[in-house]
Amino acid sequence: MSEPADGPLDAVDEAILAELAAAYAAADPPPSDLDLRVRFALAVGGLNAEVARLSGDLLAGSGARAGGGQPRTVAFEAASLSVMVTVVERPDGLRRLDGWLAPPAQLRVELRAAGSRTATHAVTADEGGRFAFDDVPPGLAQLTVRLAGSGRTVVTPAVDL
Repeated sequence: MSEPADGPLDAVDEAILAELAAAYAAADPPPSDLDLRVRFALAVGGLNAEVARLSGDLLAGSGARAGGGQPRTVAFEAASLSVMVTVVERPDGLRRLDGWLAPPAQLRVELRAAGSRTATHAVTADEGGRFAFDDVPPGLAQLTVRLAGSGRTVVTPAVDL
């Protein structure tokens, strides 16, 4: 006679679950900086924010003109705004970010680097929606775009630059 499937866990069940957890830990361990990423993401709390989703992250071009590593293009989508950023590593190890907003608008764009609760860089996009940050340190970063007149913001997930 067998026990019901929803019966209490016994020592055999616990041993199987422990082996399964060990297999997952070996094959796909959590990132070493997971706690930092979670705290960084939670620091946005309290904003009247629309959270954009990451819609693309790919290497772009040969990097011949970049003077550093290969350029990378990262795109974010929200209901009210799209943001695309090209990230280039400079020879000194810092990053240059060239970005575009769609629809284009002169909006305030802020960048928050890891370890900071407030914006570390801020610019206003031009009438074509273009903006740039020239001296961004490597590591996690997050963009905030302040939507004109509404008091709302669009916040991107943190990405590793």
